[in-house]
Amino acid sequence: MKASALVLILLLPAAAFCRTPWYAPARPDIAAPLPDAPADTLDSCPKLSKLKAGEGYADAPAVKEVSEVGAQTLPLPEDDLDRAGLLETLNTTLDYWNNRPDTAKVSLGGDSYDAPRLRRTLKALLELFSSDLPKEELLKELKARFLVYRASADDGTGKTVITGYYEAEIKVTRAPDAEHKYAVHLAPADLVKTTPAMGVDFDYGRYDENGELVRHYPRSDIHAGALAGQGLELVWSAHPSQIMLLQIQGSGVLRFPDGDYIRAGFDGSNGHPYRSVQKLLIDCGETPAMSFKDFIAYLSAQGPREERLADLNPRYIYFRERAKDSRPYGAIGRPLTPGRSIAIDPKHIPLGLPGLLRSRRPVAQGSGVTFKDFSRFIATHDTGSAIRGPGRVDLFWGGGETAETEASSMKAAGELYLLIIK
Repeated sequence: MKASALVLILLLPAAAFCRTPWYAPARPDIAAPLPDAPADTLDSCPKLSKLKAGEGYADAPAVKEVSEVGAQTLPLPEDDLDRAGLLETLNTTLDYWNNRPDTAKVSLGGDSYDAPRLRRTLKALLELFSSDLPKEELLKELKARFLVYRASADDGTGKTVITGYYEAEIKVTRAPDAEHKYAVHLAPADLVKTTPAMGVDFDYGRYDENGELVRHYPRSDIHAGALAGQGLELVWSAHPSQIMLLQIQGSGVLRFPDGDYIRAGFDGSNGHPYRSVQKLLIDCGETPAMSFKDFIAYLSAQGPREERLADLNPRYIYFRERAKDSRPYGAIGRPLTPGRSIAIDPKHIPLGLPGLLRSRRPVAQGSGVTFKDFSRFIATHDTGSAIRGPGRVDLFWGGGETAETEASSMKAAGELYLLIIK
């Protein structure tokens, strides 16, 4: 085991980050425009016909293994968000490790670090960031007390991808009608959370009539009534694409016509791999690149085709109702911090690590978005079915129109540094 560790995940060559303070105030609230819908070429798409059952379809750049690099690679610790959110993020992460056994470990670049090491890491960072050290002095402290690890793409570009996610809001009704035919479902009683000992390559499933553990019903079967009659319908929507949006974001506000609402959070999946319908339609030539917000609007306008297009993604998420005043929870079982919690692939990057993220982000402005460099401290609090490999990061934006606009437009390369104390 190394005597110390600080982790870097390379996503892009560093850009210039030049804010005077290491933390800064938040942004204004503005919305974005909708592009025109292109022509339909889906039926003749060879990529679609070649997809096999159980096969995913999403961005997953090839990557090298995480490896140790010199501490001199750590940039100035600038932060474009406020200090309060950072301290909250660190305390949330510390609470996670305080509730794990001392024997719990994470692995980075072949090195192993236990829960007590992670607790010391977070306590040290809380002390540092509670101080008013100039950023140059803060950088000296970080370099002196931590090592650096790096993971980068092995595709010839050295780039990996940062995207955004947020707490969605969709319009629903309490009962079905001629328009609202698609349900947000509670988890079925026969849903099984799998373990490595079960020897399957999916996260959730069910036992079939032969006693074999299989994936639960795909989206198309659920649309055809596979879950009907079990009392699993939480609310109803007019659009299967809106439900898919809620499922991709993992949490959301379900808004009724009278203005009342409930909050819903992740409660399992059907075990099928995630397929990006947007990437499929781009690769098939049906749609150009656009923000995810605009893509969902495109799907919602497709009439009878909408269900078929949503069915291209077989993965289906089940929900449970959460308290109205609650925040979305991450995979660490604690509330996410907007702007600071990130989702990662836990097969490559452990949950519960603090770090520094640098990239370019969209900023809602007028009728569209502009892009600016950003740098901020974060923590690995969540996972996502579309986040695969150490070269993928999903940044949680929070809720509201600005979060929707900016998170939906976020797709950029950057750098991620993860920290572990000596």
